[in-house]
Amino acid sequence: MKLLFIVTSYWAYGELTIALQFAKSLSKDNEIVFMVPRNQERIVKDSGFRDIGLYFQLPSINRALLLDAARTFSPDFVILSDYLNYSFCFKHYGLKLEDLDCFSGRIGAFDLYDIGKQDRTMDTYGFNNKRVIFDHDRVTFRLLPCPILSPEINLPSEDAYAVALNAKLHIRTKEEQHNAKEKLGFSPGKKLILTTSAVWQETYKAYDNVVEFVRCSEEAYQEIIAPFVNTNDVVCIGHNISKQEGVTYLDSLPPEVFRSYCEAADLFISRNMISTSFANIIMSGVKGLLLQSSRRDSKTIYPCRMHPVGWYDFLEPIVKDNAYMDLFDTGEIFSIDETREVLSKILNKDLDIQRLDSYHMQLKALTSGDLILKDLMSKRL
Repeated sequence: MKLLFIVTSYWAYGELTIALQFAKSLSKDNEIVFMVPRNQERIVKDSGFRDIGLYFQLPSINRALLLDAARTFSPDFVILSDYLNYSFCFKHYGLKLEDLDCFSGRIGAFDLYDIGKQDRTMDTYGFNNKRVIFDHDRVTFRLLPCPILSPEINLPSEDAYAVALNAKLHIRTKEEQHNAKEKLGFSPGKKLILTTSAVWQETYKAYDNVVEFVRCSEEAYQEIIAPFVNTNDVVCIGHNISKQEGVTYLDSLPPEVFRSYCEAADLFISRNMISTSFANIIMSGVKGLLLQSSRRDSKTIYPCRMHPVGWYDFLEPIVKDNAYMDLFDTGEIFSIDETREVLSKILNKDLDIQRLDSYHMQLKALTSGDLILKDLMSKRL
């Protein structure tokens, strides 16, 4: 079978990671091509797949590339790496859902937020500003990555398939963590707290309320961390504007080096509930802490599960009855004393291996990508 994956995320790499991990799980007999932003082409090539580069803000070229792929490659399946992201990629790449009509193959998408089940409004920067509607007429099957979504939402009868975010599930051993710490030069006797910061999280809309929210949340975050920097190793990887004394800051790392830091970590702190990096790290047996805000305080503080965008209410439907949410702890970023106490308890408690192993078993029981495609192909006949 021929598959074309279309990735339209300009800043973040999570959507590409999800699509790549799914593609790698498929039979080698499939012919796979990725259409990606040009700054992501190297990652695709290094993963062993062919690619077509999308041009930033050159819509006529990008539409021509779609037409050419439909004519010369003629995929059996076209899979959007994230339905939501593609729906709003017109500003960056000039593409719309109707541009996919050039393909004769079946169109599907990773539906990271289960929008296909329930259309809803995005609460962005504290405002309800856009309602997302799933185009079931054009996009006729959905792939539901687990985590973030629950494995129990699998509905093959409705062409909605839960898929494991990562087919290679492995819980890190104490020996592997010890070796990773030694390799990176960290003391095995000290806890390693790891956090990341993505470029897109620093490129928010400069509305007055958002600027103030970011300032307040950054101050609160540094206050939470402050008591732990002298007795632990604290490392932040990625793009950072503000810096804190005692914290080691590193630029973005090659994937294999980043994996070593994750393997060495005792705790990973995230301010993004839907981070694929966070999910993969939690799946490997590293303890996690999600910092969020459920408060609304005048125009400055707004509910937020994905810093600094918000999306507290938008993500609520996928939080309910989701076993993934039980695999990490949550702290309120503006409740500094309480969250410090949560952080301290996490550092000093053992990982619940049994709970994580049980979740792994749920993921391993999910239908493989090859069988999903076989099922979809049989429905075309």
